Amino acid sequence: MDKEKYSFLRPTGIETFAFIFSAGALQWLHGTTTDDDGREIGNFTLFADLLARMALADGTAKDFHRPLTLSVGQAQYSEKQLSTQWNIGRKRIRRLLDELASLELIDTYRSRVASVMTFPCLLQWMAKDGSVVSNPFIHKQRERIEPL
Repeated sequence: MDKEKYSFLRPTGIETFAFIFSAGALQWLHGTTTDDDGREIGNFTLFADLLARMALADGTAKDFHRPLTLSVGQAQYSEKQLSTQWNIGRKRIRRLLDELASLELIDTYRSRVASVMTFPCLLQWMAKDGSVVSNPFIHKQRERIEPL
């Protein structure tokens, strides 16, 4: 698929989100990533594209050769699919996903069968119907050490 024809996904079915971001994550989201043709893509656009893949209800993922049954808050993904859609090589996609994981924007589980991501920075969201859903995959807040 030619990137020129790919419209980045936007989350649908959600009225509002509540996130908790580190300073490093905010800095990354404010930046850009360059695709293989030298075009800049806003990092927030890339993150929103991933977030749009998140299941809002328990069920089976679509558009995959081996679809998984997902829980609310999970997203099945393919590095190959992201590479094609975003026009970024697979090695760079893997490094990008690893960077997002180190910034605690996503968690990933990769296997030979399928890959799944969650969004530990997402506290909760309000669906268009007004229901509020707490993210079952949020990281527990780390204990902070107060300076003496």
